[in-house]
Amino acid sequence: MDLFQEQARRNTEADATWELYTPHRERVTQLLLGARTSTGERLCLLGAGNLNDLDLAGLSTAFREIVLVDVDAAALQRGLTRQGFAEDARFRVVAPTDVCGAFAEFAEMANGQQVRDDAINHCLRTMAQLPDFGESVGFDVVASVGLLTQLIEGVVRSIGESHQRFWEVVSAIRTQHLRLMLDLTVPGGAAVLVTEVVSSDSCPALLSVDKCELLGLLKLEIAARNFFTGTNPATLQDLLRTEFTLADQLSSTRFAEPWLWQFLSRIYAVYGLTMRKYG
Repeated sequence: MDLFQEQARRNTEADATWELYTPHRERVTQLLLGARTSTGERLCLLGAGNLNDLDLAGLSTAFREIVLVDVDAAALQRGLTRQGFAEDARFRVVAPTDVCGAFAEFAEMANGQQVRDDAINHCLRTMAQLPDFGESVGFDVVASVGLLTQLIEGVVRSIGESHQRFWEVVSAIRTQHLRLMLDLTVPGGAAVLVTEVVSSDSCPALLSVDKCELLGLLKLEIAARNFFTGTNPATLQDLLRTEFTLADQLSSTRFAEPWLWQFLSRIYAVYGLTMRKYG
């Protein structure tokens, strides 16, 4: 499977879901606006895709500059055009950009017959070197919306969950992604991670759950180990406490109440995590 083509296909498929995204888009936008300090002017959106989950009009009133980063440049342009900001100088596109630094290597392994240790080692070394964003550094808010699961799915599709080094690579890519977010954030600024935790494919109760009962349902599903690989919020919180490259930068972490996001006929449970850096 070509991972780049698959991502482009999904972005194109999502173009027709603008209305379905409305409640999800409102929650994501509120999180980003809430993470901004009174002096914050620059926002970076990692894996922005076709921008369906972001209200650019609302964000552009709060931030002087918004940098959009994605591997799919065409999706970003379609999203900017859809929301009427294709010619707005406040938005800067940095694409195609591989935010994990090893997506091409994963794509190559996905098309191979056998995953070799030397290929995995090369990916791990590549991920240890944070991507160069040039002048795109020093943001007041850095956001990753739905990108973590896409990166981990790249590991699933290339290495496979049965591979003996699968968890090693998943852990590395998750830690690298969080470190990238924090390294791009100015002191006192915030990094906001929004990720899916489970879908109605494995948790049909999401199709009918009341909003007030969602948190309780997720606790039950997580206890039953029914969640997307690498997105258990308790494990993520523990990582932020124990991984010194992350913990030493953080003054606080805060999880938002989970919410539902509908994509076509599938429902996702989503949570947001705001990580505030020391000033």
